[in-house]
Amino acid sequence: MTVQRIDPRRRWPWLLSNAGILTVTVIVAGLGITALVVMLLIAGDAPDTERPKLLIEALKYGLGFFAAAGAVAALLVAVRRQLLAENAHDLSERNHQLALQAQAHTETDAAERRVTDLYTKAVEQLGSADAAVRLGGLYALERVAQNNPAQRQTIVSVFCAYLRMPYTPPATTTPAAAGPVTELPLRPAGPTASRDPRQELQVRLTAQRILATHLALPADVTSEQAGTLTPTASQPFWPGLDLDLTGAQLIDWELPRAHLRHADFTSATFSGNARFDKATFSGNARFGEAAFSGDAWFGEAAFSGDAEFVGAAFSSVAGFGEAAFSGDAEFVGAAFSGDAWFAKATFSGDARFNKATFSGLAWFGEATFYGDAWFGKATFSGLARFGEAAFSGDAEFVGAAFSSVAGFGEAAFSGDAEFGEATFSGDAWFDKATFTGDARFNKATFSDDAWFNKTAFSGDARFDKATFTGVAGFGEATFSGVAGFGEATFSGDARFGEATFTGDRLMMTDARAALRGHRQDAWPSGWRIGPGPTDGWCRLVYEASPGISG
Repeated sequence: MTVQRIDPRRRWPWLLSNAGILTVTVIVAGLGITALVVMLLIAGDAPDTERPKLLIEALKYGLGFFAAAGAVAALLVAVRRQLLAENAHDLSERNHQLALQAQAHTETDAAERRVTDLYTKAVEQLGSADAAVRLGGLYALERVAQNNPAQRQTIVSVFCAYLRMPYTPPATTTPAAAGPVTELPLRPAGPTASRDPRQELQVRLTAQRILATHLALPADVTSEQAGTLTPTASQPFWPGLDLDLTGAQLIDWELPRAHLRHADFTSATFSGNARFDKATFSGNARFGEAAFSGDAWFGEAAFSGDAEFVGAAFSSVAGFGEAAFSGDAEFVGAAFSGDAWFAKATFSGDARFNKATFSGLAWFGEATFYGDAWFGKATFSGLARFGEAAFSGDAEFVGAAFSSVAGFGEAAFSGDAEFGEATFSGDAWFDKATFTGDARFNKATFSDDAWFNKTAFSGDARFDKATFTGVAGFGEATFSGVAGFGEATFSGDARFGEATFTGDRLMMTDARAALRGHRQDAWPSGWRIGPGPTDGWCRLVYEASPGISG
């Protein structure tokens, strides 16, 4: 910080002027003359014996005053000279600083013009019909970005814009099948020739590799440290950048351990495998309507903002094992044609899979849902595994369709669990599951066996109008709230052996069961099998039992 000095001449400008110095000198001299005259008058009236002594004293005082006047004048002149010298020095320093600043600005302007020239030429190269020139433009932009951290987001945006340009891959999009770039004819056949898709493929793969090189975390840097790194020209990792690849055609996308801020892949097409495993998205990640033709790997990825996969299509494996979603996870209407792996995934916000389609294995084993989990009208064609999953909020599976085995064994539902009108075509396993809130299976259809053995219902358990075609196993189940089976239909064995009902109501009014295979002791205490409305069916009849009412 520059120290500002106060010029005393601004406080007493007249005192240090020539007139001021002369006036002070005259005043002091005048005082001396006055004193001399007075002393001489006193000496004239003095006795003869003392007169010589007084005259000498008068002369001494007069000369002293004249000397003082000269000293005062000399002092004021010296002060003025010193101040002028200091002001001249300060002015010199200010001029020097201004010169340095002007030089710095000149150098900065020159550097910026140089960067602008390099950037402009490189961007112009990307528009060339010659693939080799386009490749040169990419590498030139990479060098500019590496040496100028402030320009990195702009240059990354240029790379993204290039990849967003319309492109139709060749019939075989595998890079190995296309051959190395050195073996391809990089120059067009003539001045009017269009871009060869095989050449353009190599250019695009190069753009993807450059992004992957600089957006991936170094092995010695954690995702937490990446957020605090200061971009430098010596560090090949480029932190804190956004990607906008909306509608881009991406081939064999490789971005493991990437650290991005906001990423937008809306409507992007991923040909071949796509790797985002262990990637970190510190902002929002958007993959709505994206199409993945190969495997899509997001294992151990961290989504700090919202993760949007609404309407995304996964043609092969979708791997989200151990992924962490800190914001909302939106998979509404997503289509999983292959296996979908969400084992041990963590959903801190709401997880929405409404109307999602799972054609292969749907594995949510040991997943944790801290917010609400929405699977309404989702379709599970293969095995659906939610074993040991933890639902801290509400779990909504209303109208969901399970064509194969549905496994919820040892799952924990802390909020309400809604399975109303859900259809279970295969076995439904809820053994040892815990329902802390209400569990509603109203109008649910169990076409095969339904197992709720040792399941704990702390809230109300409602199976009103549910249909059980196979075995309905509630052995050793615990019902602490209302247990409602009103108008439920049991076509197979219904087993309630050693089930415990501690709530205030057990409702089986108008519940019906087939005569075949039912034993009187298989029903909860207080109920017996009575004649049914049609042949082959019976109606559950309540008999008096303390603490239980129909």
